[in-house]
Amino acid sequence: MNRMYKNIFLLISALLLLFILSCRFLNTNEGSETTENSPLETVRLLMEENRQYENVQSRSTDAHAPEIKAILDRGYIVFAMTASDVKPFFYKHEQTGEFIGLDVEIAYAIANRLGVKAVFNRNPPTFDSVVTAVINKEADVALSKLSLTIRRAELIRYTQPYIVFRQALLINRLEYAKHGTEEQLPHFIRNFRGNIGVIVNSSYHNFAMINFPNANIITFNNWNDTVDALFNGELLAVYRDEGEVLIINNTRQDASILMKPVFIGDRRDQIAMAVSSDAPLLQDWLNIFLDDYLMQNYKELTPGRIIERHFGGF
Repeated sequence: MNRMYKNIFLLISALLLLFILSCRFLNTNEGSETTENSPLETVRLLMEENRQYENVQSRSTDAHAPEIKAILDRGYIVFAMTASDVKPFFYKHEQTGEFIGLDVEIAYAIANRLGVKAVFNRNPPTFDSVVTAVINKEADVALSKLSLTIRRAELIRYTQPYIVFRQALLINRLEYAKHGTEEQLPHFIRNFRGNIGVIVNSSYHNFAMINFPNANIITFNNWNDTVDALFNGELLAVYRDEGEVLIINNTRQDASILMKPVFIGDRRDQIAMAVSSDAPLLQDWLNIFLDDYLMQNYKELTPGRIIERHFGGF
């Protein structure tokens, strides 16, 4: 009888201990939960951290590589981005006008890691001009949703990619109906004939010439004009990365009816930073930085997640 009471006591004690541990575990989890910052809040936090470096004295030594020593001596690092906003990578917030976006977040994170002020050069009118700014020493880093291309790699040093997109087409359904059926679309794309719109002197201008040699390539000064021409029936398709196509398809009410997105699985658009050809150790430093940054933020650095954060609702 005593043994039975003893066993019951041990069982109740074990259950009570399990209950206490479970409560502690739940409380710990609740305490560790954090509310995700919006893109605006994220940049504000990074900017606040960066303010402490506005008047910092040089902390370089003779041991630093020349290109890094120059940044530390002057106390700031210059990032080149195009004059036109490219949401969600760099753009002015619709309500506050503050400069935010994925590339802006990365820029501040780099500057804060170096302990210098972040400065943005928004003078380049095109993506190629961003590369030229680095070549001409008007910026230390090209950070402007810059695609890797062979032609640019002959001029500057790329870092490793920090995001990779599939290449994509957005096709005008009414215009395509003049060429074939839905079932014939894969064959048609492989032998594309018709007007295809791209941004002039962009990576997709070059990609189009290589991948669609039979197409009539129509160039535009910016993406908005390219998309307007597609919806006006002046183009059969526009050509850019999956992110831009997803944005159009989900932000324009008539897109799902009038347009058909096509994602090209075997064609990738790798987005990376670039530095001058004579800055190999800055390139190495940025690659090491990206190893850590990508590991910490890998869940956020997918096309769908980036678009969701900055556009919301899909």
